[in-house]
Amino acid sequence: MIKVIKIGGSIQKDEKDYELIADKISKYSDENRTLIVTSAIKGVTDQLTSVINETDKAVDKVTEIYDKHIKLLSKLVDGIEFEKAFRDISRLVDELYRIAWSIRVLDEATPRVKDYILSFGERLAVILLSSFLRTRKFSVNNLIEPPIVTDENYSEANVLLEDSKELLSKKLEESQQKIVVLPGFIGKSKNNRYTTIGRGGSDYTATLIGKLVDAKEVRLVTEVPGIMTADPRKISNSVTIQRLSLEEAIELSQLGAKKLHPRTFDPLFDANMKVIIEGLYEEGCTIIEGLCTSKDGLKGITTKEGLSLITIESTRIVGKIGSASTITSEAKNANVNIIALSQPASETTIQFVVDQKDQKKFVERLSQLSGLIKNIELSEVGAVSIVGCGLRNKEISSKVLSKASSYNPIFVSRGLKGVSITFIVDKKELDSISKELHEVVVNWSIN
Repeated sequence: MIKVIKIGGSIQKDEKDYELIADKISKYSDENRTLIVTSAIKGVTDQLTSVINETDKAVDKVTEIYDKHIKLLSKLVDGIEFEKAFRDISRLVDELYRIAWSIRVLDEATPRVKDYILSFGERLAVILLSSFLRTRKFSVNNLIEPPIVTDENYSEANVLLEDSKELLSKKLEESQQKIVVLPGFIGKSKNNRYTTIGRGGSDYTATLIGKLVDAKEVRLVTEVPGIMTADPRKISNSVTIQRLSLEEAIELSQLGAKKLHPRTFDPLFDANMKVIIEGLYEEGCTIIEGLCTSKDGLKGITTKEGLSLITIESTRIVGKIGSASTITSEAKNANVNIIALSQPASETTIQFVVDQKDQKKFVERLSQLSGLIKNIELSEVGAVSIVGCGLRNKEISSKVLSKASSYNPIFVSRGLKGVSITFIVDKKELDSISKELHEVVVNWSIN
């Protein structure tokens, strides 16, 4: 049986972290073969993004990245293992230097080059983690090159499952070691070009690999002990959720909980596999497995700030076929993501929720539809979502709706398979309604 463990970048800061990581791997690897998926070490993906965005400083940024890895390496390993890892890191960074010089001269980076640059974070992390584990007497091999095959949709590449399964199987057959360390977040196209599968994609890589190797268990190790009922920085009495159904986990990830990749749990469909999210520093975990049951209650809430509500009022759109399509297509033309939308049966109003940074360009496009749109109003709003299979229960959902109604939400929408409800509210009321709804979650929490 193969186990998969993903090690987050936020818990790869210093030698103390790596000692705890070694203990964790030792605890779970036992007689099983273990695949370790690693993110880039803390802060490196942001530094690589700076290489892309600040081309005049690109070479200096690469030097900072190199120094960070060598400094950490010197604290983790020594002797022959240090010499080997030093050579491997230097080789990769020399490659990165050449790219940095190129984009400095050209003052731009194509989507393909951006993904190429971002791929260095995970590849460098593989070298660090595997060299450290070898010094702790683990039987370890590493795959610096990603065994995931994708298309060439750069920054959000789609995984080619059959090709990936074939390549991964081949790589694992070639490796005799008990533990294999490999990169998350990145893949390679059939044309051998580096791709990325979206920020936070190491979680998705881990569950995907778990499905490809028929693993029964995937562990995502991070800085917090599982998924919380709410953001503890905002709601002090939030606690770890013990169990989530697949539907609940997907809704929470889509709504932004723990910054999970939206597709993290897709591989669980039609697979006999569970995902365990646990902390490195303290006890506690969240288990994701199975579908909703009649015993499930409410599980958690998420909030989104920095949103704008765009309200369009016009009698000219009433009963006019294609009017709503014409209006919403302007979001696509402006490259704006619509977070939420609402239209009453009277058709006199359409409301859109977008990120504040997108408000201006969307409104500019809408203003060109003067023959269709009579009035546009803007306001600052927030979104609070409550998640739980218990929302299918009329008694529980009535309690939620009753509590939220005192804030007179602007509009309400249901999520996947009825396991979430989102309320769009005035920005000033977001904190208050979040705390009150969290109390409802606590009262109806059945893990």
